[in-house]
Amino acid sequence: MNKIILFAVILIVLFGLFTWSPWISKSYAENRVVSTFEEIQKEIIDGCGFNCSGCGVKESHKALFGYYVTIEYACGLLPWDSPEFHQVSEIFVSFLGTVHGL
Repeated sequence: MNKIILFAVILIVLFGLFTWSPWISKSYAENRVVSTFEEIQKEIIDGCGFNCSGCGVKESHKALFGYYVTIEYACGLLPWDSPEFHQVSEIFVSFLGTVHGL
C-alpha cells in the first residue's frame, strides 16, 4: 500500500513539474522558435523571414507544459514593406523544448 501511495505522489509531483516546466524560460522559447523558423526557411529561395519592419517575436507567454510565442514575418518578394503583407503565427514550445506550429 505504501508503494502505491509513494508512486502516486511521485506521479503528481512529476506532472506538476512538467506542467510548470521551469527549465523553459521566455528567452529560451523565443530563441528556439526563431532558430527553428530560420532553419526551416534557409533552403527555400523565396521563403519567409524576419527581414521586414516590425517583424520578429511579438509576444510570448507561459502556458501549461511550455510557452506560446507569437511571431510576425513576411514571405516572398514584397512590393513594399508594409504590415498588410506580414503574417502572424502563434508557436508552442513544449516542456521538452520541441517547437510546434511551424
